[in-house]
Amino acid sequence: MKRDANRMAFLPSFRFTLLVAFSLAASLLRAQTPQVPKVVPVPPLHPPAPAKEPTDPPAQDVSDTRDHLVFHLPAGWNLSRRDGEISTFHLDARTAPQRAQLRMVASLAFNPYPQSTFAGALFYVSATPNTSSAACAMQTTEKPFTPLAPATIDGEPFTRGKDEHGNICTEARDVAYTALRHGSCLRFDLAINSFCGGDVSGAQDLTEGQLGALYNRLQTILNSVHFTK
Repeated sequence: MKRDANRMAFLPSFRFTLLVAFSLAASLLRAQTPQVPKVVPVPPLHPPAPAKEPTDPPAQDVSDTRDHLVFHLPAGWNLSRRDGEISTFHLDARTAPQRAQLRMVASLAFNPYPQSTFAGALFYVSATPNTSSAACAMQTTEKPFTPLAPATIDGEPFTRGKDEHGNICTEARDVAYTALRHGSCLRFDLAINSFCGGDVSGAQDLTEGQLGALYNRLQTILNSVHFTK
């Protein structure tokens, strides 16, 4: 009877010890098992909506009765028929002859890339009277121009060349088109100006994509040219 009593007293103590042992083992097992982090879904990022471009000056159709042409100027472009008012023709079109006559210039009235080195985009129309066809073509094929493939504007062939220059970096880019019409060398210049970025100014250099977008703006104006005679 005494042996049975001792065994009955021992059982609760043994059960408690066994329970503690199981609890410790479970704790150790949990500690050794790597915890998989919960995946928190991240909402999709939506790029900010592009800023609305200025609508002033308003869009307009521009004509030149001397060279018999008309083109469409989108909103957000300034227009001048006088040199030195919004730009200097012979600085941007440095290969144009001194006797070339500025007809008009359109300048982008806002900066689409305010954190960049962008300084201006300009569309020039000029003419050099009493010029031969060969002399007209030389304006866009001789140095400093790099000749480009000929282009067609409103069904008429134009010679084409590209000029880039600057002191520390490329600060001026010009793609010019020339053709002899009615005894004058008609010329279009698509010019983009910038300043040096990086360590020089701290601004971000224009990217190839931004330059391409600026040229597309200028090319859109050129593509709208229509000859009236």
